Amino acid sequence: MERLSYDYLKKNNPDQLKNNADLPVKVLQIGEGNFMRGFLDWMIEHMNRQGLFNGSVAALQPTPHGRKIPDLHAQDNAYTVQLRGRLDGRTIDRADLVTAISTSINPYEEWEKAVAVARAPGLEVLTSNTTEAGIVYQEEDWNRDAAPLSFPGKTTQLLYERYTAFDGDPDKGLVLLPCELVERNGDVLKDIVLRKIEDWSLSGDFRKWVTEHNEFCQTLVDRIVTGYPAGIEEYQEKLGYEDRLLTVAEPYHLFVIEGGERARRVLPLEDAGLNAVFGPVEDYAELKIRLLNAPHTMMFAPAFLYGVDTVYEAMQNPDIRAFVEGAMDHAIKPVLPYDKEEKDRFARDVLERFDNPYQRHMLTDLGQNGMQKFGTRVQPIWEKWDSRDPANQYFTLALAALLVYYQPQEKGQEKVQGYALGRDMLLRDSEEKVNKMYDLWRRHERQELSTAALVEECTDDSVHAPLVGEYIDALLENGAVSVLQQFHIDAKEEIQ
Repeated sequence: MERLSYDYLKKNNPDQLKNNADLPVKVLQIGEGNFMRGFLDWMIEHMNRQGLFNGSVAALQPTPHGRKIPDLHAQDNAYTVQLRGRLDGRTIDRADLVTAISTSINPYEEWEKAVAVARAPGLEVLTSNTTEAGIVYQEEDWNRDAAPLSFPGKTTQLLYERYTAFDGDPDKGLVLLPCELVERNGDVLKDIVLRKIEDWSLSGDFRKWVTEHNEFCQTLVDRIVTGYPAGIEEYQEKLGYEDRLLTVAEPYHLFVIEGGERARRVLPLEDAGLNAVFGPVEDYAELKIRLLNAPHTMMFAPAFLYGVDTVYEAMQNPDIRAFVEGAMDHAIKPVLPYDKEEKDRFARDVLERFDNPYQRHMLTDLGQNGMQKFGTRVQPIWEKWDSRDPANQYFTLALAALLVYYQPQEKGQEKVQGYALGRDMLLRDSEEKVNKMYDLWRRHERQELSTAALVEECTDDSVHAPLVGEYIDALLENGAVSVLQQFHIDAKEEIQ
């Protein structure tokens, strides 16, 4: 079977290339993974098809360990987004070809190409998705000839290249759209960039240009993108070509952008019929993060340890479903500042999305950077509860399962093999976090560290550590099936 490429499209689907032929690069995107290709790049494709955006994307690999660039090069950056699921009462199963990416760059090998994109006159947007772990400050040396390791470092250096290329022209500033799921992500990125400017002793004029002529937007993104599917042969049989970048996504999507009129003008998403909102992120963020992302983060470890692999499979299991629905009803919704009807409606919609049989949303994907996600998505809800309230049990069990899940079998890198309760998984987190968890579990195995002390070392939480430790011991001794079944019985008595 022939592989998807521009040569394939010229022979079999030449109309696909008409919309994106020789379009200038308008978007510099740090991140080339499944989510951005199935979300923003898909949106840009739709705007281009309607003649509304007329620009392409340059995608940069965000870390030295990325693996997508060779496949992007082999396919001339073309790929397929397979939309599968229900939307507005209709079943959707549609393949969308995307050719919005015009160039893909490994900045650790081709930094000069990234700099050339930053210096392009028509560039208007800098966007990213590097997860919560990516939008953080870290100390780095200034080296104009090489890519900084961190995403904010790259952003600062690329903005500096643009500033110098155009002698500080105020009209050459960019719209910055960080898509990391962090509260006030635009402000967070801006603060780190300004700190980098100070670290690297860059000029006050450059700092002024960054603050006055670049628009750091707050964003909220919402779409479940599960990526490369199992059973790829079935998809490729229907498509008629091989696509190693095919990514599966649900039809639902929402992009909220809080910024000035410039962002709306540069990105005519609404005119293209896309579900985009230009307005305060807070109106949407709390519901989405707490009732979709937090349940994902609370569910993945207990469900995986139970023995299932996907969100859909987890939701078909009565024990896991009871845990998820109970957490939403009794631990999350009561502390959210919205009308009951609005919370109930949003939660129902989320459960329908979790119940999508077309999505193979792997629990191990949800577990990537899981410790960081628990801190940003779940911990703020937990802190609203009195430590004596029965609702705490949902959080303590979720955290206990997360810590049991996080048992690295090696250290010294960001991606390592993990093993827990008879199951193997690939763990991905910062090298510092991996090393810490490895050392703590080794000390626990040697009985140098009690379970409660392990919890406190991981979380700095002495209040909940004893109960979390009890759940960890129960999981290690009895397994997740027994613990979840007993939890369901206890929850009925104590909470419901």
